[in-house]
Amino acid sequence: LHSAFIPCPCSYCFTWLSWGVGGDCGMYNTNQLMAHKTPTMITFVQIILVLATAVEAFTATSQQIALLGEIHGLKSSFVPLESTRRRPQNRNGYRVFLLRCDEAIEDESEDVSLSGNQWDGHREKVGSACHGESSLSTRRSFLLAATAAVALSYIPFTANASDKRLEEISLGTAKWNNAAASNSFSQLPSDARSFVSTSFAVYFARFLIHYDNGAAAWWNNLSNSYSLLSPSEVQRREGIAFGCFAYSIQVALYSLIAGNGQNEYRDIHFSDAVTKEKYLALFNGMVENYGGREDALRNIALLFAMLPPKYQPVEEMANKCGEVVRKAANSSTVTPENGRKNTSKLIAFKPLPFEFQQNYASLLPSNYQPLYSEITKSFTITPRISMSETAITEQSTSTFTTTFGPISSQPLSRERPDLSFNFYALLGLSGGAGCVLTHTLVIPLDVVKTRMQTNPGEYDGIFDGAASIAKKEGINSLFLGTQATIVGYLWYGVSVYPSYAFFKRFIGDQILSPAFAVAHADDVALIAGAMASVIASLGLTPIEACRIRAVAEPDVYRPLGLMGTLGVIQNEDSSSGWKNLYSGLPSLMTRQVIFGSVKFLAFERSSEAIFGVWPELRDATYTALGVSLVAGGFSGALSSVISQPADSILTYVAKKSSGGNLGILDGARMMIQEEGVVSLFRGLGSRCVWAGCIIAGQFLLYDVFRAMFGITGNDLNQVFEVALTIDG
Repeated sequence: LHSAFIPCPCSYCFTWLSWGVGGDCGMYNTNQLMAHKTPTMITFVQIILVLATAVEAFTATSQQIALLGEIHGLKSSFVPLESTRRRPQNRNGYRVFLLRCDEAIEDESEDVSLSGNQWDGHREKVGSACHGESSLSTRRSFLLAATAAVALSYIPFTANASDKRLEEISLGTAKWNNAAASNSFSQLPSDARSFVSTSFAVYFARFLIHYDNGAAAWWNNLSNSYSLLSPSEVQRREGIAFGCFAYSIQVALYSLIAGNGQNEYRDIHFSDAVTKEKYLALFNGMVENYGGREDALRNIALLFAMLPPKYQPVEEMANKCGEVVRKAANSSTVTPENGRKNTSKLIAFKPLPFEFQQNYASLLPSNYQPLYSEITKSFTITPRISMSETAITEQSTSTFTTTFGPISSQPLSRERPDLSFNFYALLGLSGGAGCVLTHTLVIPLDVVKTRMQTNPGEYDGIFDGAASIAKKEGINSLFLGTQATIVGYLWYGVSVYPSYAFFKRFIGDQILSPAFAVAHADDVALIAGAMASVIASLGLTPIEACRIRAVAEPDVYRPLGLMGTLGVIQNEDSSSGWKNLYSGLPSLMTRQVIFGSVKFLAFERSSEAIFGVWPELRDATYTALGVSLVAGGFSGALSSVISQPADSILTYVAKKSSGGNLGILDGARMMIQEEGVVSLFRGLGSRCVWAGCIIAGQFLLYDVFRAMFGITGNDLNQVFEVALTIDG
């Protein structure tokens, strides 16, 4: 409960209680977290409730231990947390200690030197402490309930706190369009930079982030979502986001200057006068919308001073920014005789402050001024600034670096926030079709794998097993359990793929704060994969039990078919009934949870790694599908290695559970006792080959069917488009 509303993402909330709210939890300094001012900020009431609950619980537990110790001679002991699953440690070297007490167990053979009256008296005290008869226990229960209520009331407030959106930009109309239907060009025409320079577009983007309410709110929310990352990672991600935003702005500017303002370009020649008229209208619009802000006129004048002289609205700049221009003229070196500026001090470029380069929301310092030149009849910037551009390639996009920041070759994009039921249904159909086809193709491999686990030592390897089964039982024996395989993995594909997509979005968007979700993206993927696997396991368990029995004992179960085998398993124990079908649920769910979570995470990260090294593979459909095939094979092999022990126990439990239920722990203990620890990894090689092939095929066909149903990457994403509005 504490970790649900304390903004410390490491969930070691007990350390806050030990060191104080302003302390250090071992992963994040709480004072720094408070300075982030994220929507997950802790409240005073929550702090009081947490501290009071901890004190009451600690006091009550101490009294119980004292009473138990008085009776049994037990001693309360503080055990270092490093002996438990979690081990937080603050930077000052402190450790957290958890209180542990052994249960008091009555033993007739134990020599207890207490009279009957003494025993009854102590038992009464223990009962009072343990069963809530004291007022202390009542207070503790009340505080626990209050803490739970506060925690639950907190959950809806993990959403973004700002009401402003990027679409509410003041200088025009903006919206997020589906990438597949977007009008944004993946690459501007070759003449774009002759009309809209890259430096102008980048500084224009900075100006909007600084002065426009919608853009500023978007940037603040984005920065807050990166607040738990390392400084270098924050700078990298902010650079990518800013570069994409700057590109969207450049597209909007070029559409305004060279098109109709709706990201559609005119296929006609237009003169410099028309271009200058467009820039004049843009200048007037910026002065009207932002001119009243502090230092806005100077930055508007600086922005338009970056244009070529032939495009600058000089007269309007002098009239509306006259005070700023006069200040620049007074501070410059002027020769009174001829009115010309001494440009000797403008030759060398002055480096910009480090703060400006690191903070994309900042603008040029006050010492940079627009300077009018009588020679060129235009404005320049003093001190002089380099307008050079350097092209680089990062990931799958080309990026230009300028003095004012990067600009990408792709527009700003995001995942679609609203996915309808039909969308998830199509994901389920894609996953179901992919799973059925791939599992059907590898049924012989799955039969051999199961036989090697149920009959250890009978086959020398996977090929020897296949040859022996085909020779002794016929080629049809390699397709045992086909019916169960199709039904089971149709359910698996229909359930696990849309569930993973849903839980990943739901956890990241609705439950966790943006900063925590971004910093722990891998953890979110693991949890989403695990939850999706739990849902899939509920329908897969009885079907998998039927398949294993059909393969292990074909003479008995093959004539019965799938429904007959289900009936036999259900009736094996009349007292349990349908519960017999789920005797292997703990083992299968354990295997599926481990396998599924690792599978999705490994696939996503390996795909990103491949595209990071060879970004050109994204350009063609067949190469992108090849990446899915390779990444799927790797994720399947890795997942099979990690989940192999649970898979072996599943087969053992399904084989031994006839006539009664056998749990995963009991099955593991019996299996190790009978066959040794090595039995947990029996058949690992064949399973790696099987899983690598099947998961590679799953992701390949999953992407193929998604493309057929129109839910490709472009259908999942939205791009930001701006239509600048001007008068005239």
